[in-house]
Amino acid sequence: MTEQYNWNQAAHQEGGEYAEKLPDGKHPVEITRVVFGKKDGTLFKSKGGDPQIMLIFADELGREALQMVTLSFKAGFILAKILEAAGADLDHMTADGVTPRSFAEPEFANANLVGRQLEIEVVWSSKNGKDFADITPLGTITETTEPAAAAQGDDDIPI
Repeated sequence: MTEQYNWNQAAHQEGGEYAEKLPDGKHPVEITRVVFGKKDGTLFKSKGGDPQIMLIFADELGREALQMVTLSFKAGFILAKILEAAGADLDHMTADGVTPRSFAEPEFANANLVGRQLEIEVVWSSKNGKDFADITPLGTITETTEPAAAAQGDDDIPI
């Protein structure tokens, strides 16, 4: 007897559980998903009560690393570094009144983050028996770091 695959369950899971981890080192990646909360529907929040999002970075082989980002003025520098490395127009964002909390809105976050490409450095660590990635945004993908992938077009992402 063969095992039955549950397509309905697979269609509603977040993924990542079965994706191979992006190994330590420098990698050209794309932000493939933004996750706003736990499977039970609870939104991510920092210890201080600020909204958080989880960014999923993947390379061309589908290997993933994730980073939690707190959407506050105090911690906004993390998201700013990611956006700058991914080629966002930070002056335009400032002029338009975009704040870190703007990214707590799923439609806005998905439109402005998913599909962005950048180079990151990944260092894996363990804490309390769980692995986590320390991700450092390095900059935009250059011709030497971007294998066969086309450069991202400005028309695809609003900011």
